[in-house]
Amino acid sequence: MPSAAKRKPSPEPDMGDGGQSTRRSANPRARDVSSPANDSSVTGRKRWQPLTHAEVHTIAAKVRMNGRHASADVALFYMLLATGAKPLELARVRVRDVLAPDGSIRSDATLPASASICGEPRPMYLRSQPVREALADYVRFRQANGHCTSNSGRYHGLDPDSMLFVDGAGRPYEIEIHGPKGNRYLCRGILEASRRIFRQSGIPGLCSKTLRRTLANRLHARGATVDEIGDVLGMRDRRTVRQLLDLPPARTKNLGDLFDDIVPMAERRRDDDTPSGPETLS
Repeated sequence: MPSAAKRKPSPEPDMGDGGQSTRRSANPRARDVSSPANDSSVTGRKRWQPLTHAEVHTIAAKVRMNGRHASADVALFYMLLATGAKPLELARVRVRDVLAPDGSIRSDATLPASASICGEPRPMYLRSQPVREALADYVRFRQANGHCTSNSGRYHGLDPDSMLFVDGAGRPYEIEIHGPKGNRYLCRGILEASRRIFRQSGIPGLCSKTLRRTLANRLHARGATVDEIGDVLGMRDRRTVRQLLDLPPARTKNLGDLFDDIVPMAERRRDDDTPSGPETLS
């Protein structure tokens, strides 16, 4: 948080970048596991402070230098930042959710209920030019490398029902089922892709929660309400949303005390001989 006077709120509860879902599996390659790991298992202190614009541009530039995974990683980074979606959710997003039939990037896309951890659809606004350019570059990469393509000529030659993000071999990321009730999920592949981005950034403690907090604060600074931010992030508990925001501390003074020095005294110049002290009426 920006000032020492503010107490750092409790971090956003970790529903795991593998979390509960309303269906058994979002991927035909899902399998059971007994010892899962999730984004919170990464050791080290997480970064709480939102990213600056300069840091975002620097991260994107560094990720682009990684030749083998560059287009996929840049697209994933911008999608995490611009939508507030968790890695597991993006592993479930299909091509048709982001691309229109004519192959263009949807400006107002939707994260379907089948992909959302909370089981409800929510908006994905893809209106920023860097995000759209990164997605278009990744789509061209997939098409050129034959990753889940079709011959229909629609959706820029990609299979519309294939996952948007695929691994280096063009296969959908495997989603594993775990938990005593089999209702929690983990996608190690996309988590590792996300962590690769965070490592390349050179920013200590950078994680997906940093990106969600960055988005929340940018929306709040532009006038978005807590309810609207909660809807975008898929967070039902509005108190948890407020913990993401750089809100002022709770008021501790009564209304009258707030008027103390509400009109500040002008700074005195050194050659000003006007006596100081309380004003008296003659």
